Amino acid sequence: MGENRQSLSRKTGVSPAVNRLYVGIDVGGTHTDGVAVDIDAGRIVHKVKVPTTPDLGECSMAALEDILETVSAESVGRVLLSTTLATNAVATGLLEPAGLIILPGPGMNPSFLTSTPDRHAAGGAVDHRGREIAPIDEEEIIRICESLSFKGISVVAVAGKFAGRNPTQELKVGELAERYFDHVSLGHRLSGALNFPRRVATAFLAASLWRRQKGFIEAISESVRKRGITAPLFLLRADGGAGLASMVDNAAQTALSGPAASIMGALAMNGHEEETITLDVGGTTTDISLILRGAPLLEPHGATIGEYKTQIRSLFNRSVAIGGDSEVIFASGKLLIGPMRRGPAASYGGPVPTPTDAMVLLGRAAGDETLAENALRPIAREMEVTTETCAMRILEETGKEIAEAVRDFVSEVNRRPVYTIYELLEGHKVNPKRALLVGGPGRALAPYLEARLKVPVHVPPHYDVANAIGAAVAGVTFEVNAAADTARGVLSIPEAGIYRKISRGYTIGEMETECENALRQLAEDSGIKLEAFTPEAVERESFNIIEDYQRAGSIHRLRVQVRPSILCKVE
Repeated sequence: MGENRQSLSRKTGVSPAVNRLYVGIDVGGTHTDGVAVDIDAGRIVHKVKVPTTPDLGECSMAALEDILETVSAESVGRVLLSTTLATNAVATGLLEPAGLIILPGPGMNPSFLTSTPDRHAAGGAVDHRGREIAPIDEEEIIRICESLSFKGISVVAVAGKFAGRNPTQELKVGELAERYFDHVSLGHRLSGALNFPRRVATAFLAASLWRRQKGFIEAISESVRKRGITAPLFLLRADGGAGLASMVDNAAQTALSGPAASIMGALAMNGHEEETITLDVGGTTTDISLILRGAPLLEPHGATIGEYKTQIRSLFNRSVAIGGDSEVIFASGKLLIGPMRRGPAASYGGPVPTPTDAMVLLGRAAGDETLAENALRPIAREMEVTTETCAMRILEETGKEIAEAVRDFVSEVNRRPVYTIYELLEGHKVNPKRALLVGGPGRALAPYLEARLKVPVHVPPHYDVANAIGAAVAGVTFEVNAAADTARGVLSIPEAGIYRKISRGYTIGEMETECENALRQLAEDSGIKLEAFTPEAVERESFNIIEDYQRAGSIHRLRVQVRPSILCKVE
């Protein structure tokens, strides 16, 4: 066991034959948490925290090894990782340079779509009903590919406007590009929803992250197998759903999975019949989210990852740069908490005082009290108070800043339509009656937050590993977007690769059945049984096509999903 590892294991005598222990591992900015959950009993069998290292695979496997000291590899039925790989790559600018070939069609200036210098707009266009209105020029595409390849670019994204309705041109460009590049991301395969700029950004991110994601999955899979685990490896998506690692070819889907893990963990530990603010206080940031009627909120149009507005479905949350390891300074007569994190808390050998040091000094967290006092003494001297009073003021200020961020968050939610994973709550105004606090510093900060938020603040058992719990119990999710044009006699379900002819009398009811079958097929292809999940239509519209003053047919549009869920409540 590593020197800094905080092993929290409990020997429980789990039978190797159970095979129903689901392992969840969440890689945070400061710590990597791991749990093994008995999925039938809703009971945590083992939990562990290890320091996060620059090599995310290394700390993930350190957490797994600790778990395997208590449970057998044969008893593990699933391993799910929530990783910051994609988020870190975007935040630190470590995206692989990718080429971008777009087919914008007439009437659009493509310059606003991305800032990449390797963007090329090519001829070719499909209209909103999927009809080709301008052919692609294959020689032009080849010249673009040669130019990108000459610059040393090895991955490329291709996105055509309305390609979800008819992907023929995207597929042809992809076929030509495959001769030049290691990987080609096609926009219509990543999302069937409309919104061309977001699809361009999604395809570009998918291409830029592909190699990093591929290497990570291969390395993790090999490490897991070496430890004797034959159970499937999953990754957590931004919408809180589990996806088989080998099937997650769009790494951008795993961005923001940390906040999603936090929300799913909160759901697993509490019923949330009331409107509940969830707060996950980590070492570097605090994630704020909201649960309405037992369901988390969704970003209505897709996740924003760094500067990229994507079509990645994600849960709605906001992060503020304040946490247990935030730097504390005293300037112009004021205590300032964050936004910088210079390292671990001083009481753990770090360089600057932090809220964690205040907790340690007051006996509300483990750590070296002498180091904490030494770090806080200069600030206390400037404030002309004792170090104990200084520590209390730091925690009060931390609670005040987080509470102000919560109020801003609620205000933002109330300025926009509210979507949960179940429904659109039209006209609903949010007024949280309670807060759920998780994360390592949670218990120590609870009284300060309660005083500021003016609502009860609950700290559940296992609050310190809530994200890993969320990863362990997250259910699988799938979604398809279908469009049918009965006048043209065509149906498209891009996520399932379905493009076929239909009759003029094709109904939206038939399309719903076909979408549900497509979801089940996607699940089977992923090696997952969907008996316990019920696909449901979450958006539908149908209207007539009028041509020459007569009804020529109908347009049906439908979005069907297996919504994010938890597999069990956790004690």
